[in-house]
Amino acid sequence: MDALTLGFIVFIALFGGAAVAIRIAPSLPAHHLSKDSQDAVKLGVGMIAAMASLVLGLMTASVSGNFSNASKDVSSYALNLLSLDTDMRHFEPQSCAAQVLLADYIRAVLHETWTSAADLPARRNPATSGQILLQLDGMVHEWAPTTADDTAVRTNVQNGLRTVLTSRWTVSQDSTAAIPTAFVVVLVAWLALIFVSFGLYSPPNMVVVGSLLLCAASIAGALFLISEMSGPFDGLVSISPQPMVSVLDFIDSHGCGT
Repeated sequence: MDALTLGFIVFIALFGGAAVAIRIAPSLPAHHLSKDSQDAVKLGVGMIAAMASLVLGLMTASVSGNFSNASKDVSSYALNLLSLDTDMRHFEPQSCAAQVLLADYIRAVLHETWTSAADLPARRNPATSGQILLQLDGMVHEWAPTTADDTAVRTNVQNGLRTVLTSRWTVSQDSTAAIPTAFVVVLVAWLALIFVSFGLYSPPNMVVVGSLLLCAASIAGALFLISEMSGPFDGLVSISPQPMVSVLDFIDSHGCGT
């Protein structure tokens, strides 16, 4: 479920529940709306509100932590790619073709990870990032070192490729984070019950209706933002691809023959 749909459903559930309660309250027997009934309902709703606050806090902390970790992983990924390119430069001119392939790999990763981002560098290689990385690994294996330093450089590049593969896996896992559906369903149900209780014991005037409308919209907006942050590489709230783009620009501007 996308974030906008979730926000709309939450708003309808909350404000709709309050509106229905306001509508049916006048038809209820007087003892259902008595002071004792209100006190009992308020006690139960208070417990639900406390639990809802706890669940909402856990969801926010989890999503915020994942978003922060994903941002750090992207920066680390970019740094590993830059380090790999630097190691390759010590093996020029044999490494020139590999550097071009590395740039193609970064372009593929950008388009595969930031699927909804605009103005990304155009792809030059139709292969997937995994296929390009495999080609790059095979190309490095074919290098022919003639000195001990060359052998050490090739070893560093091979280790760098393993590190890049690990970073790619980590970033891919970051992009699959999601809010557990059970959490969302239970939370929305609790919040709807709270708003129903508001509607039952509130006078049916425009001030009350307007307040409930704004409160429902605010909570729906909060859950919308939480849902947006759960997908750190797309939507309105997303991690910038700029670290990866900067590395690509550096490789393109400092490649062989430039």
